[in-house]
Amino acid sequence: MYKLFTLFLLGTLCFLFSCNIIQEKDKSAEVEISKSQFLKAQLNQTFTTERETVTKDFATWYNYTYSNVVLSEDFIGLDTNLDTISKKTFLDRLVNGNVVALKTEIVNGQSVYQLFRLNSKDESIQGTIKQMASTEMEHFEMEGSNIPDFNFTDLNGKVYDKSSTEGKIIVLKCWFINCVACVKEFPQLNKLVDENQNRNDLIFLSLAIDAKKDLHKFLKHKEFKYAVIPETENYMTNKLNIKEYPTHLLIDKNGKILKVVNRIEELTKLLTKQLELNTL
Repeated sequence: MYKLFTLFLLGTLCFLFSCNIIQEKDKSAEVEISKSQFLKAQLNQTFTTERETVTKDFATWYNYTYSNVVLSEDFIGLDTNLDTISKKTFLDRLVNGNVVALKTEIVNGQSVYQLFRLNSKDESIQGTIKQMASTEMEHFEMEGSNIPDFNFTDLNGKVYDKSSTEGKIIVLKCWFINCVACVKEFPQLNKLVDENQNRNDLIFLSLAIDAKKDLHKFLKHKEFKYAVIPETENYMTNKLNIKEYPTHLLIDKNGKILKVVNRIEELTKLLTKQLELNTL
């Protein structure tokens, strides 16, 4: 009788234990499903934005556009008839047409921008749309081209040219002392340098308009961890065709320009992707 009771007790305990394992597995599966659903939601989203609301005044349109429409990224473009068009065509229509771009979706992590007729009477909106799109068009057309020949000497006397930077990824910043936005992003750029200090295939260079003595004086009070090249306005203006500051260029190991952007957030994203492709 005792033996039968012991076998019964062992059987009950095994059953309960196995049920507990199954429940734990179910919970684990639920967590994995939740993570998967979250990631899928992040990669695929739909946005409902009223054109009339966004374009009711310049400030509303600008704030919306700055936060949502990043023309420097690789996006899916739709015209006013919902036909898919190339990035070049999309930018061209922003420059030459009376249209505004709105973000309508994210598909597999890629933004979808659609063109809508611009009915606003605020001429500053249309003018700024054309100016922004024109700048992005110039940047887009630089992609894939070789960076013009250079021979730079930084504030510490180190020389940079195509031979000394061959096989290196170059992060290039264009700036000047009195550019508030240029200086404001120093901490983020310094962080970028610190995070990648162990990579020997990466160079952070900055081209400054200002004279050597002015930069030495300024940088005593404002830490900037990029190599700083003084008096390069001629190169930036006539070789790189830079019209806005700050401007950042990402250049691959073969000296080809990958991207030209004005935002540090976009630069960080692009650099992370490029470094992943060039893992040491």
